[in-house]
Amino acid sequence: MIAFLHPWVLAGLAAAGIPILLHLVQRREPPTVVFPAVRYLVAATQAHQRRLKLQNWLLLLLRTLLIVALVLAAAGPSAPARGVPGHAPSALVLVLDNSASSAAVVNGTARLTRLEAAARQVLARATADDALWLILADGVPRRGDPMTLGQLIDSAAPSPRRLDLGLALGTAEQVLGAESRPGEVALVSDLQASAVSPADITTPLLIARPADAAPRNVGIGSLAAGTQPWSSDGGRAVVSVVGDSGPAVPVSVRLGERPGRQALASVGGSVTVTIPGAPSGWWILTAETDADELRLDDRRVGVVRIAPVARVRWDPAERYVAAAAEVLERNRRIARGDEVTIGRLAAGTSVVEPPADPAELGALNRALGRRGAGWRFGALVAGAEGRREAGGRKRERAGAGGSARERAGPAGGGTVGLETTDSGAGLDRLRVLKRYTLEPSGSGRTGVIATVGGAPWIVRSDNVVLLGSRLDPAWTELPVAAGFMPFMDFLLNRAARGEVALVEAAPGDQSRLPDRVTEVRRGTERWTVEGGAAFHPTELGVYYLLAGHDTVGALTANLDPREVLLARAPDDQVRKLWRGARVVDLDDAGHDVFSAGARGDLRAPLLWAGLLLGLTEVGLASGWRRQP
Repeated sequence: MIAFLHPWVLAGLAAAGIPILLHLVQRREPPTVVFPAVRYLVAATQAHQRRLKLQNWLLLLLRTLLIVALVLAAAGPSAPARGVPGHAPSALVLVLDNSASSAAVVNGTARLTRLEAAARQVLARATADDALWLILADGVPRRGDPMTLGQLIDSAAPSPRRLDLGLALGTAEQVLGAESRPGEVALVSDLQASAVSPADITTPLLIARPADAAPRNVGIGSLAAGTQPWSSDGGRAVVSVVGDSGPAVPVSVRLGERPGRQALASVGGSVTVTIPGAPSGWWILTAETDADELRLDDRRVGVVRIAPVARVRWDPAERYVAAAAEVLERNRRIARGDEVTIGRLAAGTSVVEPPADPAELGALNRALGRRGAGWRFGALVAGAEGRREAGGRKRERAGAGGSARERAGPAGGGTVGLETTDSGAGLDRLRVLKRYTLEPSGSGRTGVIATVGGAPWIVRSDNVVLLGSRLDPAWTELPVAAGFMPFMDFLLNRAARGEVALVEAAPGDQSRLPDRVTEVRRGTERWTVEGGAAFHPTELGVYYLLAGHDTVGALTANLDPREVLLARAPDDQVRKLWRGARVVDLDDAGHDVFSAGARGDLRAPLLWAGLLLGLTEVGLASGWRRQP
């Protein structure tokens, strides 16, 4: 179907009637007078009139067609026909995949160099009437003219961000949704299989990818420092290697600038490396392997906190807390002392459980207020199961002559459905049967460590940590869960000291910061943030998290492990996933772009046709005028 860029110009087709109007006005019938002497000329005159009428009709047709051709050309028509010179004014979104995999070197040349050359060929086909956008690995559409977007392509470098191709195509589809011009998406990519994802694409899609196979590659997939903080005796690092199958590769792990420890790791497996001790502080842990075709995945960083283990005081009568503390003591994760008290409010750092007797709650809240804590215990909230258990115990106590307060139950208590904790630092999802609400005593709400359904469950204020539930199976399944020992280690060695988070992310990913964080630092760069807000690391490396002047955690930004796998998605798979996609080699990108809808610009053919019509009209009119 023919479409027009300026359909209002078609009103000018009315001018095609001008030659017909002039022909009718100039047509006059003279009076007929028959002379006997010229009767022999009648037959010749009638033959001449028939020839003259044919000439006039032919000139009339040529002049009308000339006007129609000029008006149609001015309206900017395009038609679904291949082979027409040029292309109709179009809207094009060019997606250039400069993600980390584009840094792979093939035959001595980086993939990105060829991708950029193909992208420049696409822009070279654009005209001033086209609307153009460019999407790079950050996923942000940028509008501009061919020169501006060409400069962006020239300055593009391999990005540590992972580009999800399905999401990028979806963004391009949204950009073109507001355009009235014919739209097209051109994806220039190495078509990494791990980056290909489903997308509902209705716009014509051209995919330009390398014809040669991707190189073999091996990289560091993960680096885990285990339970933290490390003691002065050192610790262990676990390194995994991913990539193409092959022989074991050498891995080096070092703490800070100290000499590294060497090990061999098989591809698809992991290796544990013992790291010697170091002075207390925050240390950068680095794992490296030999350089290959993709350098960005040959190094991975982590953060290790080295500090003396917490010296803890606990109540032997608290069955589950005491059992966990003794195990941690035997494994040299804590020591006996008075640095941290768990279970009750004490003079130093305290991890406070709610009291077993609700009558003691008021006194505990007043003591927290005198201490200057920013939180207090509120109402008791019980799940359906916990409420039934509590009711049974109250009836037993009431039958045995319990107090009126026991028979009535705690004031302000409520009943809710089954609750679970929200996954967070040091804690997975676990059932909570009973809990006290934790309420901020001031206008703010900071220091939240763990939540239940979004409500605070473990909080910290200065050197006081409040637990919303007692560490007892009647309150929460945590004491009988497999994660109880790591949780107690985290609670005593990190949370009680104010060190709340070691966050891992890939550049560009959204990472939710702990509630206490007020600033993020990386080298000389600083970002002022609000606790609980999202932070997007832009580059690889270590970002330290600060609360005021204290370092309370770190965020490590490393390459997404999926970027290590360089294998290209098969063309048939891509065509099935993105229906209607045309897959071509990089060298053909400039030739095939702007023809996705098979629409050609008809203005040039119409102008040439108008020129031929005009020359024909002039030639016929002049030639007939010279005839006797």
